[in-house]
Amino acid sequence: MLLCCAALFISGCAAGISRTGYQLPAGQTSKDLPRRPIAIQRNAYYNTNDVEVLGSIHDYDTGFSTDCDEATILDIFCKDGAMLRADVVNITEEEQPNPWTSTCYRAKTTFLRFKDREKAKNLVSDAKYAPELIIERSAKYSKRNKEVITGAVFGGLLGAVIVSAATDPNQQTNYYTNSISEKNTLKP
Repeated sequence: MLLCCAALFISGCAAGISRTGYQLPAGQTSKDLPRRPIAIQRNAYYNTNDVEVLGSIHDYDTGFSTDCDEATILDIFCKDGAMLRADVVNITEEEQPNPWTSTCYRAKTTFLRFKDREKAKNLVSDAKYAPELIIERSAKYSKRNKEVITGAVFGGLLGAVIVSAATDPNQQTNYYTNSISEKNTLKP
């Protein structure tokens, strides 16, 4: 029974995507969309008179296994934002993978476009969303999930708890945690 549960747990994550205010072109997926540079910010503060909200997107865990790490999800968000001609992918909520709740990265995002095109020229992503850091975090969380699953298979619940505690990425890095709430200002 333990092996069946572990097999189900290993294959237990697919990102479901929910879009609000827009749709993808008929017959296309996010993977089909081109990518262009776009700023990624977390909880960006903006004046509603200066920007247009183009739509929002969030991903969630459906319980079936496919790619759902941070790099994959943010790529989908950026491609959708590029399709909408957004200037900012504004992440309003995010949760890193956790073997106890979901092995998927989960986030909610709003797409913003400046009405004054000059203000959009100098936008930059938050440092946390530098491509190399996204890839590094994705690899760390993926490795941790695999280690916890292996610990569970070979050591049962006690093995999973020990491996989980020993491999917690938040204890080993200086990355922002979900409990930190920062206000960023969109700066032209």
